[in-house]
Amino acid sequence: MIEVSDACFSYGEGDVLDHVSLSVGAGERVVLLGANGSGKSTLSRLLNGSLEPTSGNVLVDGRTDGLARLVGYVRQDPRNQIVSSVVLDEVAFGPRNLGLSREEVLRRVDEALDACGIGELRNRATSELSGGQQQLVAIAGVLAMRPRYLVLDEVGAHLDVAARGRVNEVVERLVGSGVGVLEIAHDPLALFGAARAVVMEGGRVAWQGTPRELLKSDDARARAGFGEDSVARALSIAARRGLSLDLRPEPHAVARYLVREDACAFGQSHTKALFRPFLASKMAFARGSHFSLRDVSLDLRGLTLVLGPSGSGKTTLARLLAGVMSPDAGDVLLDGRPVRAGRVGLAFQRPGDQLFCETVYDDIAYGPRARGASERDVDAAVRAAAARLGVGEELFDRSPFDLSGGQMRRVALAGVVACESGAYVFDEPTAGLDGPSRAELRRLVHGLVEGGDPVVLVTHDAGEWLEEATSVAFLRDGAVVQQVEAHVAASSPELFVAVGLEAPFMVELRAELEGGAEHA
Repeated sequence: MIEVSDACFSYGEGDVLDHVSLSVGAGERVVLLGANGSGKSTLSRLLNGSLEPTSGNVLVDGRTDGLARLVGYVRQDPRNQIVSSVVLDEVAFGPRNLGLSREEVLRRVDEALDACGIGELRNRATSELSGGQQQLVAIAGVLAMRPRYLVLDEVGAHLDVAARGRVNEVVERLVGSGVGVLEIAHDPLALFGAARAVVMEGGRVAWQGTPRELLKSDDARARAGFGEDSVARALSIAARRGLSLDLRPEPHAVARYLVREDACAFGQSHTKALFRPFLASKMAFARGSHFSLRDVSLDLRGLTLVLGPSGSGKTTLARLLAGVMSPDAGDVLLDGRPVRAGRVGLAFQRPGDQLFCETVYDDIAYGPRARGASERDVDAAVRAAAARLGVGEELFDRSPFDLSGGQMRRVALAGVVACESGAYVFDEPTAGLDGPSRAELRRLVHGLVEGGDPVVLVTHDAGEWLEEATSVAFLRDGAVVQQVEAHVAASSPELFVAVGLEAPFMVELRAELEGGAEHA
């Protein structure tokens, strides 16, 4: 058993963890929830010995030493975990360090790769993989160590629905074999299959109970960050009417506990008529002999969601649309003029790639200063953008690299918004954000679009954006399969399946409700 007793931890200025007590038993699955900056990631690092508490104790099966071998830890950002240049070597790294025979190492590598559904990546370079593929490799590397306990720190943030499903299946098998799992999450679907839910606030355990108790309590859902989450609201209604949370249900099973009128409780999609032209025409891009994108044409007015499986070319498309890369063929036009770097605001998939100043304030101020704004105007832009993204002024003098992953993302987004570019491309902007921060971001994007600025949003979390979107573009193998109005995509699971994606939970649930199925 993992036993955390009265643990405190400080990075130097106040306690990040304040007398935390928590346990995870063998074969138990616990989901850890809470706002960005509440201490979840710091706690997870204590569990495998990456950090030591400043006071209190952390015991794993009665031991205080050798925790890294007992507790496998998968980070939010796989690039902070991957050390080898080839997938095979990366997954083999841990078992080799255990002194296992070559045959046993290779057996474990094959087992872990197959468990994560990425056997075909065995001989690929890790640097050439998409973010989602890198995360699956990082998980496989930890699984190959066969830990007694597993800590997953927002590992689904960069994964599509299918990949998240594979990870969930792996976790369920591990729990069934006696492995204890602590899963840090911002997704209400993570509650299914968990024995307990624990909510952190301000470095303390603020609430804990069963997933059903959490969903049935408005206060607990709000503390967990699910107050404005459509999936959580639908699940709450179903849980109050008897839905079991033992195993992750299919949407049709949830729909049996809902009626068509319940749809108003979790929102319905709608479109907006916005006409500022942002267009991509017959665009192509190749790396060597491999085409990342081929003959891509898109109408990007309003809010356009770009969806596709990992490796389909979404991030490459985002960089071409923002002008930081040039297409080998075709054009990208905004208001009839070719897009150049700096004309379109770009938020990278990982915030650490665009944060580089010593303080949060200077990072947000960098763009306005580079454009020659006066310090008075710079200060106004910084404070306005920070307020829109929920970046408190108490963080202005902090290093952005001392913040939690969600806080870093909000700072990076604030830096983009402060430039007032007039068009924006956001690559996986909600990855790692808690529920309130995601809602804040949706309001920000809504305001940008209502003000006439086109926004392109690359995401694995389509379900939460369909209510705001104008259209949805589906990518597969570097090509646009189709672009449809958002209200069509919102209840059409087959569109997702056609490009190799699993439809979001809410899309399937809407399809069930709108299809006239009989519900209890």
